[in-house]
Amino acid sequence: MSKNTSSRSTRLNAPGKHPEFFDDRTALQLTQAFGQEAELEPLLALLFAQQRATAEVRGLRYVYRPLGIDLNYGERDAFEGEYNLTFRDVPLGTLTLYFPNGQNEQSIQTCEDLVSLAFSSIRNAVTTLELRQKPQGVNAMERAALTAVNTPRNKQDKAPGSVQNADARHDALILLGLDHFPTIQSRDGEEWAQVLMSSVHEQIREGLRSADGVYHIGDDLIAGLLPNTSSEQAEQVAKKIRTLVASLHLRGDPKTEQLTACMGLADATHAKTAEDVMSNAQCALAAARAQGNNQILYYQPELADTQPFKSG
Repeated sequence: MSKNTSSRSTRLNAPGKHPEFFDDRTALQLTQAFGQEAELEPLLALLFAQQRATAEVRGLRYVYRPLGIDLNYGERDAFEGEYNLTFRDVPLGTLTLYFPNGQNEQSIQTCEDLVSLAFSSIRNAVTTLELRQKPQGVNAMERAALTAVNTPRNKQDKAPGSVQNADARHDALILLGLDHFPTIQSRDGEEWAQVLMSSVHEQIREGLRSADGVYHIGDDLIAGLLPNTSSEQAEQVAKKIRTLVASLHLRGDPKTEQLTACMGLADATHAKTAEDVMSNAQCALAAARAQGNNQILYYQPELADTQPFKSG
């Protein structure tokens, strides 16, 4: 970094950059927290608080000139890192972080992880502001989108599997990983792979209930939180997600390739804490992947006795 200059410029074309310095459980919790803020200002305040807690960030500035937005948190300092936020080549503003001195690579990566985890929520908040200010008014579909975005979850909701949640056993967690993602990433490039993951994320989110939470928490990992959902209902949701994923196709050759994914499901039946639920879902996902492509497994203590759900 160089003094008093924009020394770092990163284009985030899609949410979901792998959170290198956060484990999956922490990344999911952070993404949930960002997702609960529907308004831009409190969302950026939360992001700044997380940045300040995990790195020596002294200030944060967000500028989006089309809407005349210039928000500042904390204070400026000698060193800064600038991030040009874009989604599918559409500019979403500039985010600048201010530091008191030069940062090591891990500190910078931690900050970038947090920006990536908050990216989807920032995009939603900016879209909401744009719709509100449309000169010609808002149509019915846009009005429905505004209602959905501005109805955040109850912040008192507990994570699936939390022992403090009396209804925990009626919540379920789905972890989804795209099949052959490393091959897609290597063949088509990192930028295209992340655009693809963003498309999968949007497809799933639009296809599920408004109460369900869908979060992109890794290169090829999407988490679905299903409140008040039994294991039987979760299995049906997973099958629906499989259909939603299958409706997307990979680009390239004249013969398009259908997209598939494996899923691991878990609830609090065999868990005492939220951490256990995440671990069980990860275990189920790993077992599903071991059985082949397009498999779904619900966690049980004896995974060897659990058969994948087939199509049909």
